[in-house]
Amino acid sequence: MRRVIVSLLGLLLAQTVCATELFGTVEAVSGEATVIDVTGTGKRITSGVQIFAGQSIQTAADGEVHIVTKDSGLIALRPNSNFRIDRYQAKGESSDEVVFSLLKGALRSITGWIAKSNASAYRLNTPTTTIGVRGTDHETTVIDIAVDDDQPGTFDTVNEGVTVIRTAQGEIEVHPGEHAFAPREAGVAPRLLAQRPGFMKRRALRIEERIQQRKEHLFQNVQHRLKERAGEPRDAPGDRKPGIKNRREEAKKKIEQRRPRERRNP
Repeated sequence: MRRVIVSLLGLLLAQTVCATELFGTVEAVSGEATVIDVTGTGKRITSGVQIFAGQSIQTAADGEVHIVTKDSGLIALRPNSNFRIDRYQAKGESSDEVVFSLLKGALRSITGWIAKSNASAYRLNTPTTTIGVRGTDHETTVIDIAVDDDQPGTFDTVNEGVTVIRTAQGEIEVHPGEHAFAPREAGVAPRLLAQRPGFMKRRALRIEERIQQRKEHLFQNVQHRLKERAGEPRDAPGDRKPGIKNRREEAKKKIEQRRPRERRNP
């Protein structure tokens, strides 16, 4: 009996410690969204609310939530989504990690300095896949019921960087401008799609434009942090690396170079 009590106390302590790890701060919210803590208690999300590891976020049909993470990343949750922060640590240590789950709906993830310094420390879980990254801006969607030509499963679109979608049947790399799909159907490997999923064309978002406004600032924060960790001096204002616009142009060139590969993988 004593051993059981000790085990329960240890579990409770672990949950408490997990819940005190700051994940990020809500920078923008539109519509209805709720944050649920490890005890199951929920409260309405407003701008400025802090989000901690161990908590979950649910958005309503009109809900969008933008979170700036402690490591200068950004998570943009779409309507009708269920998102959970499984583990998170951003202390500038080798044990830093980002592990979260998208159980339903969609999100856009712009990775911060944790993933950029150690890609293996980032993992996004969905009901059908595990997604890893290499310095990425990507969008993931989980569909439960077929809608038009979009079948149930996990979709991932890469804006910048690379993602790796893994299932029990195999894995596939997704590059800028590419769209991948891991079906819910058992025994089917993930694959690239020939075109953008239909739901992305129909998706209407109210505060998406804020991401581009914030992305350059977050990018500079990440670069500064990486230089600090490497013991390098910060860039002078005139010595900064190319910004978002130049990186987008480079990504477009890579997309055009990869078109033949995309057509071979319908």
